Amino acid sequence: MQLDGIHHLALAQGDIRRAEDFYTRILGGEVVRRIGAEESDRALKRMPQVWVRLGGVTFALNGAAPEPPQGHFVHTALKGRFEDLDAWLAAFRREGVRHFGPYGHGGTNSLSLYFHDPAGYLFEIGMDAGSWERAKAEVRKRGGLFGNPEDTYDIDAWERANRR
Repeated sequence: MQLDGIHHLALAQGDIRRAEDFYTRILGGEVVRRIGAEESDRALKRMPQVWVRLGGVTFALNGAAPEPPQGHFVHTALKGRFEDLDAWLAAFRREGVRHFGPYGHGGTNSLSLYFHDPAGYLFEIGMDAGSWERAKAEVRKRGGLFGNPEDTYDIDAWERANRR
């Protein structure tokens, strides 16, 4: 037996029109399937769904009542390009998307931008800045923090403790 990857992630959205707009227009996804829109589907009482392909992952957005988990360490991390960081920040500000960051992660090349979708699910866009020094400088340049939205730390103290 073998598993070959993720087929799709199902996310209850409540308002799937709003979700479709967010996942396609703002995040850049593509609709690949609709379920529950045809009369035959409605007669069978199939849950309305729109499947959106985004960054190699298919999200099955459905009309059930959302129940997003609480806490930072339950989120979906998407891979983004560092060169797009400012464009993401500008788009989220323009569209009124609740977001946090950028955040640096002590000693790594990574920086992260966190945001909530319309139903309240937490997402991360993880980006590789190429080096720790560049990640640190870029986070500071944008007024970001180190850690995550639940817990931040002083990067200078972290570097002293880790002899960087």
